[in-house]
Amino acid sequence: MKIENGKKVTLEFVLRDDKGNLLDKTTKGDELNFTYGDEAVVIGLEEALLGKKAGDKFNVKITPDKGYGEYDENLTIEMAIEDFDGMGLYEGLEFEADTDEGVGVFTIKEVISEEDKVIVDGNHPYAGMTLNFEIKVIKVK
Repeated sequence: MKIENGKKVTLEFVLRDDKGNLLDKTTKGDELNFTYGDEAVVIGLEEALLGKKAGDKFNVKITPDKGYGEYDENLTIEMAIEDFDGMGLYEGLEFEADTDEGVGVFTIKEVISEEDKVIVDGNHPYAGMTLNFEIKVIKVK
């Protein structure tokens, strides 16, 4: 059975940046499961998976325009520490907040305690990166 809209897909992957640094990977028993066509994965990966079947192994390079987009400096903002109401703040902490477009995920880039401010980033952590996937399709149904 081939991957197409509405099919349930299970896959294993290893994701690296262009320098070969490991960004993410699945492990046995923790594979990625999704319905093809539901925008659960970036468009570049979805395009690469179309027509593949269980057992297929392949590599795909996905540029930012088909991945998580270009990095947008306008999504990095300065906030007051008091806005975080006693949260244990540290660099790399991810949190959700309401935005004009709905709920967004933000990452704390820097905590500047002496100035009582925090720099937060609304970009996806992989924004601006070319993504290099090693894929193994486990199941299609």
